[in-house]
Amino acid sequence: PSVNMETKHLKELEDIRTEKDHLQQLVSHQSNTIEGLEKSLHVASSNASLLQQQQLELLESVQNLVSLVSQGKVLLKKEERLFQDCMDILQSGFNLSGVYTLHINNLTEPKKAFCDMETDGGGWTVIQRRINGSVSFQKTWKEYKQV
Repeated sequence: PSVNMETKHLKELEDIRTEKDHLQQLVSHQSNTIEGLEKSLHVASSNASLLQQQQLELLESVQNLVSLVSQGKVLLKKEERLFQDCMDILQSGFNLSGVYTLHINNLTEPKKAFCDMETDGGGWTVIQRRINGSVSFQKTWKEYKQV
């Protein structure tokens, strides 16, 4: 009976050791899983902070744009802006001399013209109909239009 009892105890001890090893492996696996989840949580937290910062920056940009629009300082798309002359362009906030597209009354097609934005306060539409240097500018408007 005592050998049988000892064998039974040894078997139980072996079963307990096997169970202990199994539980240690399970704990190790769960520890690794928890460590991975903690890293993922840290990355997600960093991403959330970055997204919050970007959201604040976007909100600030939107508020600035809304403010500019309400003050009338935002330019519409090029095709939405129709100017009749260079003074119209100057009064719309463009102050650089250059070639602009004008939509002149009674003309179906827009015309490009040079706008002088510096001379005498700016807003001057420069009209030159000159093929070469031989054309004199000392003409009346009627004579000029006939050339």
